[in-house]
Amino acid sequence: MTYIRYEFFLICTLMAISSIIALEPSNLVIIILSQEEGYNAAQAELLKSNVIQQAKSLEKDPPQIILTHKLDIYGTWTLIPLIVYLKDENISGSWYIFCAENTVIRLSKLLNTLDKYNVDIYRNIWIGNALYDTEPTIIHHFAQHTKKFKYPNLASGFAISKHLLNALINKTMEFVSDKVDFSVDASYEFSMFILNESKGSRLTHAPEFCVVSNENCATYPKPFFPCDKIASPQNAYIAVKTCAKYHVERVSILRKTWTKYADNIGFFTDKLDGNLTNGIVVPNTSQGHCAKTYAILKHVAPILEENSLDWLVITDDDTILSLSRVYKLLTCYNPKNTLAIGERYGYRTMKIYGYDYLTGGSGVILSYPLVREIINSRECECPSATTPDDMFLFGVCLAHLTIKITHSPLFHQARPTDYAISYLDSQEPISFHKFWMTDPELIYEKWFQEADEIAFLHKEQRKHTEL
Repeated sequence: MTYIRYEFFLICTLMAISSIIALEPSNLVIIILSQEEGYNAAQAELLKSNVIQQAKSLEKDPPQIILTHKLDIYGTWTLIPLIVYLKDENISGSWYIFCAENTVIRLSKLLNTLDKYNVDIYRNIWIGNALYDTEPTIIHHFAQHTKKFKYPNLASGFAISKHLLNALINKTMEFVSDKVDFSVDASYEFSMFILNESKGSRLTHAPEFCVVSNENCATYPKPFFPCDKIASPQNAYIAVKTCAKYHVERVSILRKTWTKYADNIGFFTDKLDGNLTNGIVVPNTSQGHCAKTYAILKHVAPILEENSLDWLVITDDDTILSLSRVYKLLTCYNPKNTLAIGERYGYRTMKIYGYDYLTGGSGVILSYPLVREIINSRECECPSATTPDDMFLFGVCLAHLTIKITHSPLFHQARPTDYAISYLDSQEPISFHKFWMTDPELIYEKWFQEADEIAFLHKEQRKHTEL
């Protein structure tokens, strides 16, 4: 009983000490994972200025704020190289907050939340909105952790104590120098790194790091809002990659769902048949598809020019998406720029010889000027017909052209079941990929149908009038 009373007294004492410590904004280091493209950079700058203004309203010195697109560092989006940078630049604070460019921060609530976890008591701690997998998933290499392993929702932000960050420094340098091939889900992979390299430190769930806004939130993801009305007529050409094998199994489903709303569309296949009589025949291979995608670029380039279309959207025949959300996203980007938009993956991206690339299954969007640059560059000619098209054309090629890709978390390379439920609840997805062990028509109905029906109501009305 004496031990229990002592333990209770110690806990109360620690809680009392924690409650009287007032964390200053200047003790925070906020790292915003930003991107160079105008719209994305503007979102990050807006977040930075908002936090500074909040500190001013509190009559306090502001936090140190870092925009990662201004750093000359490879692979900052994977998070791990940033730890080396913070150490090398001697950037110190009690807490290090990592967040996305669309994260909303309520500074006073964030300070109150962090005050509950005194870093000198809890030491090797990190907190955020904890996600977990309900079943093994391809995006996490079918790891068997499921609910036992938690990782942060990056759009909600997360906080790392100074002690944990310092403990990771040497391990980070070793990790970066090792052979790390593919980067897919930065949040999950960073959590695995911390678990393995810090004697088992696990993410602590803090409900104040929200996925959906409420009055108690210290942080939450800002929903996407279009920057203008959708251009009319539609200013994009849709290219769907397919082959005769999937004309019935896949193309028929696309025609019943999202492609019926496309004004300018082509199905690129290896041969025509009774199920697809109006497609465009291009070379096909059983893997890689570089020659096929390159042929699509060459075929579509003059169509874009002749019809004054700004964008090329390339999808697989097992990609399910909302065309209205694609067009809403594009209202925030200038089609006169050389732009490649989609979901970012990385190949040895932390190394000087590594690169980021847009993964093809979730859909890739290219501006017309970029399409023209790709087909005019000898550096972008496929090494072989079976070279992976997304890694080469939307990775290596763009690196040669010194064009940085623009990542959007609204594109998804896998199925809805491959993502944490609360993660998807915090956004309006643009796309999903793969028909494997799922019903793509139900996916479209649940996630996209209403958005498209509302946006393209005039198109449906015009169709019925013509009938």
